[in-house]
Amino acid sequence: MVNQEDPRVLRTRQLIRAAFRDLLFRKGFDTITIKDIAQQATINRATFYAHFEDKYALLEEITEEAFHEMIPEQVKSAGEFTDEICSQLILATHGYIVDFYRICRMSSNSMATLVDKKIKKMLQQTIESIFLKGGTYPGAERYYIEIMAAMTGSAIYGAALYWLNVEDKDRVDMLADLVRPYVMNGLGLDRKGEEYR
Repeated sequence: MVNQEDPRVLRTRQLIRAAFRDLLFRKGFDTITIKDIAQQATINRATFYAHFEDKYALLEEITEEAFHEMIPEQVKSAGEFTDEICSQLILATHGYIVDFYRICRMSSNSMATLVDKKIKKMLQQTIESIFLKGGTYPGAERYYIEIMAAMTGSAIYGAALYWLNVEDKDRVDMLADLVRPYVMNGLGLDRKGEEYR
């Protein structure tokens, strides 16, 4: 087992991730082999397998890492789910999807499915964390909060993905203005992030 804190291990993982990103841009996911990644990263296949089970595990890590980097600090530390936090999540999700589709060739159904699933899950976890910190639904069972976070994340993700093909797709402010009221009303939250009585 490799020591994840060792600077050499961190550097090797960074080389692997950089090689994979470059290959995604040039070749597309389905045609990339472990041999391609290893050659691009100037490592051997055994070294790759010491760090990642396969290219799917590598894709999952890159997806997660990029998502966490795009979420604004204000959202990560939010104590309640307000209009502003909702707008930031909508815009960050849309930005992430645009970047991902622009950088990577999303011609692979397996890649698109994996990325979609991972983003939805991370979005749900982010929203759920905010709900739990702020006591958005005091006294609610955990499963209720999880369901509300899943529905909210799906709505945000679905709208952000759909916006890629809209005529006014460059008007992301319009995207936030359209989606935010739907999400906030669906959650039963007023403009200050407090439950309607």
